[in-house]
Amino acid sequence: MKIKIIRNSNKGEVQAFDGEVQVGQINFNITDSLLSIEHTKVIEGFERKGIDGILVQSATDYAMHHKLKIKPVCPYAQLWYKHHKKQYKTILAKGE
Repeated sequence: MKIKIIRNSNKGEVQAFDGEVQVGQINFNITDSLLSIEHTKVIEGFERKGIDGILVQSATDYAMHHKLKIKPVCPYAQLWYKHHKKQYKTILAKGE
């Protein structure tokens, strides 16, 4: 499986595709200099393949490129950043 990522900051989405099939999505909001990851969803049948982590990483890369802080609101994103705290502690909003 080769995952293709499409970011649409105007809609606040990061989408993951396997070929032409959408297999996951993150929804986010940007306010001031803060990117809030609101929801992470992986389509049924594609769970446990690392797609959710790829989505969070893509949102993180976007935030870093645009010098935004990140607030992980969704439970999966909170857990992902907890496991990657040392690597991304400088990009997380205070209190995260």
